[in-house]
Amino acid sequence: MDFYTLAIIFLVTGTIAGLLAGFLGIGGGLIVVPLLTFALPLANVPEHYVMTMAIGTSLATIIFTAISTLVAHQKRANIIWPAVFSIFPGVMLGSMLGAAVGSQMAGQSLMVVFGTFCVGLGLYTSVGERWFQPAWDYNQSRNWLSLVGFLIAIASAIVGIGGGTLLGPWLVWLGLEARKAVGTSAACGLFIAIFGAASYLITGSQLDDLPQYSLGHIYLPAFFGIIATSMLTAPLGARMASYFSAKTIKICLTIALFAAASKMFLSV
Repeated sequence: MDFYTLAIIFLVTGTIAGLLAGFLGIGGGLIVVPLLTFALPLANVPEHYVMTMAIGTSLATIIFTAISTLVAHQKRANIIWPAVFSIFPGVMLGSMLGAAVGSQMAGQSLMVVFGTFCVGLGLYTSVGERWFQPAWDYNQSRNWLSLVGFLIAIASAIVGIGGGTLLGPWLVWLGLEARKAVGTSAACGLFIAIFGAASYLITGSQLDDLPQYSLGHIYLPAFFGIIATSMLTAPLGARMASYFSAKTIKICLTIALFAAASKMFLSV
């Protein structure tokens, strides 16, 4: 397939990913990975590389969206930097370990893991949020932060998301005020994306049969196409969300998560 056709495919992928991520209020990875499992085969990426390429590329694109999110939260003083520094060691180790594990898993196994993750998150979105009310005082639970960051970073790097979707509720449960929890998890998500993407790049660079235009497990046409359009369309998606009730958006998010899970399970 010629380069211009590839560019169109991934510009469209980024457009859709940005709109859905902005509208549904979730990190781009949950949208980008399923979309890339459709798009990468069209670019003649071998089947056994589709999932690892989708996840590695997703993490690389999240770096740029996470930077803009971090800056926005920093301007509003929503980031608790001592918490970020407490979480950082666990996030660093967990994201590298998760990426190392994910890059060695078979594509079908990764699809099952990602599908199961989407089902769990869909159940949490629909019925489980009441379980994540503050359980402890934040100042008395800081010793948990690095361990929580480690476990969440492993899961996030394996399935190709930034981690804020998981880390935010946990920080609330550990006693951090919700607005601060969102900002702090956004900062940590940047580090998960950086170390996770770097690990997928390094592990993939040792392979000899990678598709053209690949940098390790990062597929460059998809990477550039997605960041070129998703950063423009995500604000449009967020603006669209203002016309719908929170309940409607939650229903749409649940449907999207179960649809993504179905796609993964049907591809196995």
